[in-house]
Amino acid sequence: SKGWKCHQLLLRWWSVMAGSSFQGQLQSLIIGGRDASPHSRPYMVSIQKGGSHICGGSLIKERWVLTAAHCLPCQGEEALKVVVGLHQLKKYDPKQVFSVMDPIPHPSYCHKTMEGDIIPDLAFRSCLQLDRKVAPNKITKFIQLSKEQDLGIQCSVAGWGLSKEGGKLSPVLRELDVKVMDARMCNNSRFWNGGITESMICIEGVEKGSTPWTGDSGGPVVCGKKAKVAGIISFTDGKVDVFKPPVATAVFKYKEWIQKTIARADL
Repeated sequence: SKGWKCHQLLLRWWSVMAGSSFQGQLQSLIIGGRDASPHSRPYMVSIQKGGSHICGGSLIKERWVLTAAHCLPCQGEEALKVVVGLHQLKKYDPKQVFSVMDPIPHPSYCHKTMEGDIIPDLAFRSCLQLDRKVAPNKITKFIQLSKEQDLGIQCSVAGWGLSKEGGKLSPVLRELDVKVMDARMCNNSRFWNGGITESMICIEGVEKGSTPWTGDSGGPVVCGKKAKVAGIISFTDGKVDVFKPPVATAVFKYKEWIQKTIARADL
């Protein structure tokens, strides 16, 4: 279908900058930051293909994980798995692994602009139609969605990504403090030059030299004292560049659609 073709992104980023056409690899990378305390982010999940981590995500309900649409495999590729309650990337019980049902990208999503790069994956049902719900416990919990743009307040990202270019995946969950940039600044000619829409937010590391250089694609931008998902890491320039800050999908713009999508599927 037309909608299916629209989200068949081959793990690459087509520039949203007007008049430009660079490619940047979508890979997991948090430069700077620190190891997270074990299970301090119980909503974090690892989205995997072939036993390898490819994207992050956030657990928002018993059977729902929020991630980026570009994390989906193309037709014919190996199906995704979701691992919950994870701190060490390679250390988990098989009970923590779930299969993914048919994903539902936002109807406006298109890989050429990354607009609507958001997807609540109806997860946790195997190909054998064995429904399973994620039971909240000490290491697995749900996280709420933000209802407003969290401009300027303390936020953070987390993931099992590389800590330096050319490195390996982190064996444990890492986290980084970030803040949401002013959209006008992010859109000026020195930065993304008008390529950022109202459904996107730009983020930057709080510490000098730190950056969530995709900070695990699909992972959440978490803001506020009560920790809510304000964004979903979407794309970057493919290299560390202070003038090309990482971009996330603004969750508050899609909150109503997310809630309606979940309600319809859960009937």
